[in-house]
Amino acid sequence: MPVTHVKSFTHNPFQTNSYVCHSQSEAVIVDASCSNQSECSEIINYINSHDLTVKHLLLTHAHVDHILGCNQLSSYFNLSWKAHRDTSVWIQNAPTQAMMHGFTIQSIDLPTHWLNEQDVISFGDTQWRILETPGHAPGSICFVDDASQFVVVGDVLFHQSIGRTDLPGGDMGLLMQSIFQQLLTLPDLMTVYPGHGPSTQIGLERHQNPFLQ
Repeated sequence: MPVTHVKSFTHNPFQTNSYVCHSQSEAVIVDASCSNQSECSEIINYINSHDLTVKHLLLTHAHVDHILGCNQLSSYFNLSWKAHRDTSVWIQNAPTQAMMHGFTIQSIDLPTHWLNEQDVISFGDTQWRILETPGHAPGSICFVDDASQFVVVGDVLFHQSIGRTDLPGGDMGLLMQSIFQQLLTLPDLMTVYPGHGPSTQIGLERHQNPFLQ
């Protein structure tokens, strides 16, 4: 049975998680939380030290804390990021997003390939399916690894919490629909890798998350 290894990195003042997931000698990077050369080098050094070939650069969504390192990682690996089409406005407005939080960044290159639920992400002997999960942010998607029993969820669901909906494009009704119809239909023992904080499990959140009771 395929086994996908997961390495998390927590970067930038927002303490945002990025993930390197690898199978055999191929890898994907999910989100680009690294905000400077030193943080991006942590991800690059892990890839190189494990002799991995990066096949895909993937975004769960395009809030600024998840895209700070997009240009640097894209340039290093000579790959374009892949995301849902509804993230395009947020990526184009990345400098404005940054200014709202008191810092500046350069413009982020738009993805050249858009993802939806019909797409499959393949690397090594692993295949991921995609869930469209709007509510926290337009274009939010999750990546499900059924064989290795985990899902990378961005900021949709957290340990004992859920994504905020007070930013432009947020919608509490949509978020709850995404969680209950998409994520909570997954097996209880499936590990959840969120955009902030520690990992959790679907069953734990189903039964104990105070926002879902």
